[in-house]
Amino acid sequence: MARTPFQKPKTIEWEILSDRYGRLTAEPFEKGYALTVGHSLRRSLLSIVAGAAVQWARIEGVTDRAQRIPGVAEETDDVLLNLKKLAVNVPSGETITARLDAGGPKQVTGADVSEGTALEVLNPELHLATLGEGATLGIELGIGVGRGYVAAVRQSGAPADAFPLDTAYSPIQRVAYEVEPARLGKITDYEKLVIEIWTNGAVSPDEALSRAAAHMRQHFSLLAPADRSDDDDEVEAEAEGFLQESLARPLEELPLPARAINALKNADILTVVVLVQKTDEDLGQVKNLGDKSIEEIKSALAGLGLSVGMRIDPNLLGALERGGSQ
Repeated sequence: MARTPFQKPKTIEWEILSDRYGRLTAEPFEKGYALTVGHSLRRSLLSIVAGAAVQWARIEGVTDRAQRIPGVAEETDDVLLNLKKLAVNVPSGETITARLDAGGPKQVTGADVSEGTALEVLNPELHLATLGEGATLGIELGIGVGRGYVAAVRQSGAPADAFPLDTAYSPIQRVAYEVEPARLGKITDYEKLVIEIWTNGAVSPDEALSRAAAHMRQHFSLLAPADRSDDDDEVEAEAEGFLQESLARPLEELPLPARAINALKNADILTVVVLVQKTDEDLGQVKNLGDKSIEEIKSALAGLGLSVGMRIDPNLLGALERGGSQ
């Protein structure tokens, strides 16, 4: 029994890609599958991609949140809230300790956090505190690496006199996706996935998407049998047989008007296997074959799970030639 072809995306393209933002499109999907893939990727991107963040802060001269930091205009809680927003990257992937030292008068920002080979501050413009004349500020920061979100009450390993912080490790700031109509030839019942990814710069959007997709693949592979069965071999053989049978068809078996078939035959295109290897440019040069006929050809091929511009495996071409000569 021949298998019904299932359409998978043929075009996957980053329309926009920078260090912190990317917009990717993929099409065509079968009806409903762009939504399935988009939702799964969004959940994986927001939960699986690891990152670094501030886990705790130890402020010199301050042991209680209600206590003011000498010479600092903001409340201690406000300073801690600002420290939670600090975006950092730890190339080593290990827990480290960093320092912030500043003297007033000064607007203290993320740029005042000491950087070295072990730490990179990704938002140095972030405001942390306002120091008055002659005041000093010293803060020790515990930087950890992890996934997802960890509440302050669940933080472990912080010094006794440090303030644990709510920690959002993910470098993914936002993920949005939408599904648009797509067409393949004259068939319009397909979907296009548009996915947008914003990051803090610790990871690029394309790398984040690759990690999320790999994570999904690893999970789904656990649901598939580890060993191939006879049924698997039979299904694969049926699929190959369906493809070979479709490619070997003469043009007369395609649902095309006589004018299109005659134009192709005059160009020495007699079978489907020859037709699918032609590009749009090739077909555009065929005499008496207009744009409407080319769209009808693409639609007829799509019904078989085929398209123009295909590259056929040489072994399969050889089998088709041997079959045709018998």
